[in-house]
Amino acid sequence: MSECKMCRVSRREPCPICGKHDWCLVAADGSAAICARIEDGSKKRCGEAGWLHILRDDGLRPKPKRTQRPISIPTPPAKDFAALAKRYEKAPTPEGLAALAAELNVSAKSLSRLGVGWNGAGHTFPMRDEAGQTIGVRIRYTSGFKAAEKGSSNGLFIPQDLPPEGLLLVCEGPTDTAAALDLGLAAVGRPSCNTGALLLAKLTRGRDLVIVGDSDAPGRRGAERLASVLVLGCRSVRIVFPPEGLKDLRAWKAAGVTPEQLRTAIEKMWPLNVKVEARMRKRKDKSHGRRRSES
Repeated sequence: MSECKMCRVSRREPCPICGKHDWCLVAADGSAAICARIEDGSKKRCGEAGWLHILRDDGLRPKPKRTQRPISIPTPPAKDFAALAKRYEKAPTPEGLAALAAELNVSAKSLSRLGVGWNGAGHTFPMRDEAGQTIGVRIRYTSGFKAAEKGSSNGLFIPQDLPPEGLLLVCEGPTDTAAALDLGLAAVGRPSCNTGALLLAKLTRGRDLVIVGDSDAPGRRGAERLASVLVLGCRSVRIVFPPEGLKDLRAWKAAGVTPEQLRTAIEKMWPLNVKVEARMRKRKDKSHGRRRSES
């Protein structure tokens, strides 16, 4: 490499090897640098000046290494979902609430107990934690599409006057919960057949519980999984499904089930507790083991 003028680095043009802005030297054509700090990768030592590093052979000056400053991204303030749900709750007209009740085949009174509201594009349902704090808002648009307010956490659909003890139904979604309230039973809802287990475990501890599952395969699996969790903290857990041909509790109510008939269906189901659940699991494990040995 032919000799060329070496220039002292500066804040504007730091060393391309160590990124510092003092002591080091860089060739005017950018082909080499003498770094006073870093030996690794150098060709040789240049006395007290430092170590010679060959950068490029085309004479183009490389971009120096620059230390990136950390970028601070401000965290947006958390939404006050309680205030938002209350504002939505004041928006529906009596006529609008009556129309929604007729569409869902539940009463306007039960919808009001769940805090139904209107955000201008769809009806809203507050989602709460086990302490009753609003942590999100579910939206049911006029098209039937369901979503959640941005930033929402999945929570439970809890009526404003939920009794602290006694038999409690766990339903799938707010509209099935409204149907259960219409039938005269205490009820809460979870967002879907696969969510809400942890919040329900805290809310329902020590109570007699009935899980009302949807009759499709995901609903049945979800109800059984939930029962295996809640049975650890509840006095007893029952699972009940609508009769064949009916999807959910709301459809069952629309088909004419009475409060007495629903209670009879519940009482016919074997109550689970920790001992019963353990025996059932043991039987399943033995049955599974026999099938494996036979195969």
